[in-house]
Amino acid sequence: MKLETLFCIVFYSVSYARDLTQERGHLKPFGFTNSTLKCDEVEKFPSPDVFFRNYVFPKRPLVMRNAAKISPAFKLWTDDYFLQVQEPRDHVVSVETEKKENRKQDVHDMPFTEFVGSYNNSGIYMVNPVPKFISQDIVLPCCMQCPFIVEEKLVENIMWFSSGGTKSVVHTDSVENINCLYRGDKQFVMVDPDKYGDKVDLDHPEGSYSGVDVDSVDYTKYPGLADVEFYTINITAGDCLFIPYKWIHQVRSFDSNLAVNIWWNHFIPKDVSLESCNSECDLDLTLKTAEFRGFDQVMESVDAIKEHVYALLSRLKNCDYHSFLNGLIGDDIEFLGNNNIPYDSLMRKIFQEMDKNKDGSINEEELDKMDEQNWLRVQQTMDELSHLIKDAESLDNGEFRFKDEL
Repeated sequence: MKLETLFCIVFYSVSYARDLTQERGHLKPFGFTNSTLKCDEVEKFPSPDVFFRNYVFPKRPLVMRNAAKISPAFKLWTDDYFLQVQEPRDHVVSVETEKKENRKQDVHDMPFTEFVGSYNNSGIYMVNPVPKFISQDIVLPCCMQCPFIVEEKLVENIMWFSSGGTKSVVHTDSVENINCLYRGDKQFVMVDPDKYGDKVDLDHPEGSYSGVDVDSVDYTKYPGLADVEFYTINITAGDCLFIPYKWIHQVRSFDSNLAVNIWWNHFIPKDVSLESCNSECDLDLTLKTAEFRGFDQVMESVDAIKEHVYALLSRLKNCDYHSFLNGLIGDDIEFLGNNNIPYDSLMRKIFQEMDKNKDGSINEEELDKMDEQNWLRVQQTMDELSHLIKDAESLDNGEFRFKDEL
C-alpha cells in the first residue's frame, strides 16, 4: 500500500470518527432526543382478550386513557379524605427522603396520616403498598380480571405519593406492570429491550438499573444511548399505562402526584384460556379483596429462577462467583452477614451447580447443559436461603429481597 493511500485512510478515519459529545442528547435528560416512537392508546380498559393477545403476550406498551376513573379513588383520594381515615395505631408506611431516586438513600417509616400532613413541606416521597384501610378504593384493572391472574399471579401493588418532582433511575422490572395515575402528571421514557437492550448499559445488574444521571446523560460513559430510539409517554390523572415485562423505563412526576401500580408474574402460558376472564368489569374486585403474594414467590418456580440467572449472565461479560453473588444479592450482603446467615456457602453451592467445567465462572453454554435435576437442586438451595432470610426478618424486623425485585 502506498504511503499516500495509508495517510488518506487514517485521515478519513480520524476526520469522520464520531464525536459523541457533539450529539444533541449529550448532557441532556434521558430520552431528550430520538423520542419519536409512539405506542398504542385506547379509551378506558380494553377487554382482557384484547389486552393479553395484543399487548401482554407480544410485550407491547399501551396507554389506557381515563381508565383509572373507574375506581372510587379517583374522586375520593384528597388529602382531607386521607386525614380523616381511621389508621391503626401501629400502622406505618415507607417514605423515601430523596425525590431523585438513589437506591442507597435512607428510607424511613411513619404513620400514613403523618406523611399526608407533612409531604408538601418536607420533600419526602411515599413508596409503599396501598394501606389496607383505603385499598377498597382501587378496582383491580378490568383488563386483568382473569382467574389465572387473580388467583395466583398478583405480586404486589405500590402507592407512589409525592408533591411532584420525583425522578426514577433507568431500570427494568422483572414483572408485568400497570401504572394508574390518580393525581398530577407523569412522563415515562421507555426503551424496547428487544431492539435496544444492548445499547442501554444496566451497569448495576444486582438491581437491573443504570447508574446514568437521568438529568445529564454522558454519552462518553454511556455511548449506546446515543443510538437509542425512545418512547416518551405522558399520562395525566385518570390514565393508566401498561409497562411490559423487562421494558427499560425511567419515570418523572409533576405537581401533587399519586399513582398506584400493580405488578403481576409474567409466567403465563400463552395457551391459557382467556374465555375465563370477566366479560364485564367487576367493580367489587378491589385491592382489598385481591391477594398479593409478594416478590419472594416469583422465585419459587424453576422457570423463574432459570430466567433470572440467564438475564444476569446476559448483562455480565465474565460471571465469576463474586459477580454472581453481587448480581443476585448486592448490598443486602450486609443484612445477611449481620444475621449470621450462611449465604456464602449456599450461594457457592448454587454457583458450583452451574459451573459445569469447574473453571470458576459460568456462561450461558453451561446453563444450557443443566438438566432438570440440576435446576431442582438450585431451587431447593434458594428455598433454603429464603427460609433463613424470613426467619431473620421476623427476629429483627430487617428488610431483605433478592435484587431486581426478586
